Amino acid sequence: MKSKILAIISCIITALLLVINISAEEPSAIYDSIISFKLNECGTETVQEWIDTELSENAGKTSEWYVIALSQIGNYNFSEYKTALENYLENNTVRSATSRQKYALALLAVGSSSDYITETMENSIGEQGIMSYVYGLHLLNNGCTSSAYTPESVVEQILSMQFSDGGWAVMGEYGDPDVTAMTIQALAPYYSTDEKVKNAVDGAVQFLSDKQLENGGYKSMGKETSETISQAITALSALEIDAETDSRFAKNGNTLFSALENFRLDNGSFCHEIGSDGNHTATVQAFIASVAYDKMKNIYILENGGSQKEISAEITENKTEITGNTAETLGNETEMTVASDPQKTKSISYKPVVCIIIVGAAILTCAVLWIAKKRNKKNFIIVAVVSVAALLVVLFTEFSSAEDYYGTASEKQNPIGTVTLEIRCDTVAGRKDYIPENGIILAETEFVFEKDETVYDILVEACRENNIQTEFSGGYISGMNYIYEFDFGDLSGWLYYVNGKEASVGCDSYTLSDGDEIKWLYTCEMGNDLK
Repeated sequence: MKSKILAIISCIITALLLVINISAEEPSAIYDSIISFKLNECGTETVQEWIDTELSENAGKTSEWYVIALSQIGNYNFSEYKTALENYLENNTVRSATSRQKYALALLAVGSSSDYITETMENSIGEQGIMSYVYGLHLLNNGCTSSAYTPESVVEQILSMQFSDGGWAVMGEYGDPDVTAMTIQALAPYYSTDEKVKNAVDGAVQFLSDKQLENGGYKSMGKETSETISQAITALSALEIDAETDSRFAKNGNTLFSALENFRLDNGSFCHEIGSDGNHTATVQAFIASVAYDKMKNIYILENGGSQKEISAEITENKTEITGNTAETLGNETEMTVASDPQKTKSISYKPVVCIIIVGAAILTCAVLWIAKKRNKKNFIIVAVVSVAALLVVLFTEFSSAEDYYGTASEKQNPIGTVTLEIRCDTVAGRKDYIPENGIILAETEFVFEKDETVYDILVEACRENNIQTEFSGGYISGMNYIYEFDFGDLSGWLYYVNGKEASVGCDSYTLSDGDEIKWLYTCEMGNDLK
């Protein structure tokens, strides 16, 4: 409930600030603010200290993309990190092909000659679909070799996987903006020398332009996220296309960078979806995108060493303590505490407080306009209209608290059959203290359903009745039981199966039939580890 209220307040304040023409930072300055955020978060004063402490301590866990980007923009000593990552890989078995390729790229970025790179080239390319070809091509583009593949053969394979709409995707029959942008990044080095690649990439760029929303962003796999915007910026920069000024990527006056700015939080980090908390993957991908744009190059053509500029964010001035978002978190989301007895917990109405905030913001904005001598009646009318609209939204909508929402059963007036639902996370069972040791989040349970109800409807009902924390975005499921997509690798997330078959449509589009058996399973390898 609180996150939704904060989202409404955030939108209101943003709209009011637009009236007085507050502009975003330069696109290339994004990575400075992210660096400052990370220094504050880790309690370090310089980038080198950050590398030697937090990034090295988390080698093999969350550091790799930061290290790859940092290797492109600063003359840093990565010896501590290199040793830490080599030790991690020596003592841990990494099953995901794309994860092994990511580690190999990070090793290359810091000048390692570990045998892990050679081994990865022999046992990863093509093992995990399109993305293992993409990451494999990045490695080949940096001089690595494979006995089974050449750069030409991998390029040929990737081109054969392009859909008629110009895009690429992990599954299905239509292109996905996120996967398409990542594929462009790998093909970019061949754009000017290979006519087939040029034609394919031109089609993919047009696909990205066509799929861009009116607000400048993208929807990928059914939801609007910051990561897809970042991937598109990174792809265009690899082709030396200016994502901020190219007319193909300006929709209704909105650019990729103005869309990305909507996901930036006050502390300098970025969120996955608007209104959510800071997210590791969203932040590091925004970092990579801003570095790629600033350098206007393919960031995955690694330049270990070399004379490169020091990052301007390596400063100690204005280093402020982060006080926002202090709620205890699990993964990337705020933990929701449910009362053991909802009947004994009273919900305090949020509406008076929110209304006061709205009115106060309106008064403050009017005062700023008056002081700034922007006293045109239209400005004050706009403030009034926005404020009234916000007040109406608050007054005529209802948000349920966790106590009111969870633990209540739904009553079906006209049931037409029954289905069973099961939620499991066997692929990551016991890997965190909040993940069940046996992998069972919800054992097979029977539910009745009504005409036209979908898999999504039953999942919402099941999670509500059984106190299972769930993050929904329309019919897209980003997290359950505090286990989120990307928590265990770039291809991790929730998939659902009906009668043993993986569905090809969103769960809010799959209409139920009597006797259907629904299973929600967590995957670390886009379903390949579930077969």
